[in-house]
Formats: sequence, structure tokens, C-alpha cells
Amino acid sequence: MAQTVAVDIKTINDIEKRLDKMAKEIKFLKEKLLETEPPYGSDKWWEWSDKKALEEIRAGKYTEIRNETELKEFLDSLKNEA
Repeated sequence: MAQTVAVDIKTINDIEKRLDKMAKEIKFLKEKLLETEPPYGSDKWWEWSDKKALEEIRAGKYTEIRNETELKEFLDSLKNEA
């Protein structure tokens, strides 16, 4: 017993577009989530590590400490956060 439903072609096209968009988003997410680091200490690992470090520095994730006074201020700020 076959059950059929009539669906407008516009609805089918909309569904197809949404599925294509979702497939692209899933592919992008899988690439990001499955990005694994190479074996530690290998040349590829060093390249990967340097690339990640530069990205993080450009994003402002780290504090630059140029002298003893700045070091003391930074360490004191860590005490206040705890």
C-alpha cells in the first residue's frame, strides 16, 4: 500500500536548498572539530603550533610583559581574580 502526498515544487526546491546549506555547514563544522594536531615534536607539529600561536597572539589572547613592573602588575591581577 503506497501512500503518496502531493507537494508543491517550490516546497521541494526550498527543502533542497536548506539541505544543501546544512550539508555545507556540517562539512565546515566537521573540519573545525576534527582538526587534530600532528604528532608532538614532529616538523609538522612545530609548524602547526607556530601557526596556532600566531593566531592567538593576533587575537589578543596573551599579555605582553616588558619589564618587572608589568610582571608584578600582571601577577597581582591574577590574585584579584581568584
